[in-house]
Amino acid sequence: MLQVVNFDIPHFIDRSLVPEIVCKKAIGYRHMCRFHAKLLYEQPIIARLQYLWRLDDDSFITSPVGYDVFQLMRDRRIQYGFRVVRNDSKICVLGLWEAVDVYAKERAITPKFYLPRYQMFYNNFELSDLDVWRSRDYREYIEFIDRMGGIYYHRWGDAPIKSLAVTLLISDSRIHYFSDIAYEHQRQW
Repeated sequence: MLQVVNFDIPHFIDRSLVPEIVCKKAIGYRHMCRFHAKLLYEQPIIARLQYLWRLDDDSFITSPVGYDVFQLMRDRRIQYGFRVVRNDSKICVLGLWEAVDVYAKERAITPKFYLPRYQMFYNNFELSDLDVWRSRDYREYIEFIDRMGGIYYHRWGDAPIKSLAVTLLISDSRIHYFSDIAYEHQRQW
């Protein structure tokens, strides 16, 4: 089953302030970031799903996975699974951490755990319980972040946006490092 998705700069963004290229990324990349941070979870095609495994088209599982990852998540009540933690470029996430600090303070949210500043779950490999992204808490968070415009003005990526949400919304005991899955990103053949 396929679903067509159309991209456009949101009406609340001042287009005159959107650079053509920022952090070496054109507008299409920023549309993709907004899609993976917000719009994906609004798509009818996934409405009946409980779990989602994201692998980008340049991501590779390099050996067989000997178990059902979704069963593992269900059995252990895992809400978020990852394979890699990376640093993001400070210039590309200019203001994001500060915006999330303001959001958390305004809503009296204490993070469940902390990642070092500018670190993120590299979500080219990401398993998640869709209830996290569909929750009122996440929807309010992503609406706040989206309205700031940083995705378009600075190239705030979906990985740092969602990583910060994970720290605010999910206990570290409900996060799993899939160290046993052989994974590569942007493999050179």
